[in-house]
Amino acid sequence: KYENCFATDRHIQYFWEMIADRFNEAERALWLKFVWGRSRLPVRAADFDLKFCIQTLRSAEESPNPDAFLPIAHTCFFSLQLPRYSSLDVMHKRVLWAITNCESI
Repeated sequence: KYENCFATDRHIQYFWEMIADRFNEAERALWLKFVWGRSRLPVRAADFDLKFCIQTLRSAEESPNPDAFLPIAHTCFFSLQLPRYSSLDVMHKRVLWAITNCESI
């Protein structure tokens, strides 16, 4: 689900392309731990307590350089606040840095 953004927004399309085409299995597990606090998906769809939610990071919206911001995860809500990065390459670099260096829950 999306809040304050749409599936057709460029940064949202970058996000799904990054997950599908740029991340390997280990990076997907790190991403899942970053946004949900778990390293594996549930076996059954019914075991998902919450739907994953992406929001545009508002503080980055007010900045002249959203590329300077890292994404923010809320593990209790299975949500991600994502800046409107200027390119897929920038997003990949910033998200990869966040999931490998910001793992405290």
